[in-house]
Amino acid sequence: MKHDIEIPDANLDRWLGRREAFSLIAGRCSAAEVESLRRIRDGKLYRGRAKNWDEFCSQIGVSRRNVERSLRQLEEFGPAFFHLAQLTHITPEEYRAIAAHVTEDGIHCEGEVIAFLPENSSQVAAAMVKLLGRDAPPAARPAPVASFESVFKRCQTVAQTLDKLTQLNRAQKLQLASVLLKIREKAEALGVPMLPW
Repeated sequence: MKHDIEIPDANLDRWLGRREAFSLIAGRCSAAEVESLRRIRDGKLYRGRAKNWDEFCSQIGVSRRNVERSLRQLEEFGPAFFHLAQLTHITPEEYRAIAAHVTEDGIHCEGEVIAFLPENSSQVAAAMVKLLGRDAPPAARPAPVASFESVFKRCQTVAQTLDKLTQLNRAQKLQLASVLLKIREKAEALGVPMLPW
């Protein structure tokens, strides 16, 4: 017997509203839950049920690593981080960038405070985007410097892979020749003497 539940399009806004409300409640509950865990840890209240903090975390079905991360976030950012994270899925790095604009009342943007309410989720997200400058083109990051060892290892892997090829068509030969020429030019620019082909 099949039990499919179909949500009519007319009810979409209602279901989205419920989802936003649950997210907001979850954010407030998450902050309260983390605060409770902090009090349990700091007061060593777990000792009656577990030998240590690690064992207690296992007993309640969470990893100590995740609990400690949440505790650090609560200590660094306060409960507002959890409220905002539930509405927008903001990362800690993004939150740090806009933390000066976030209070328990909401997110401050362009002289307006947008409260952390389910009906404001799109405005909160839009304010976050403005504050993060996401609509601006990202600044060019310098390419990471590759080590000689990693480049050499890649070249060895390519050489070994070429050994396994049995045939190349004309287009493939031209493509490979082009790449090999670029490699040769880059190597020569680094002062590597090239043997004649």
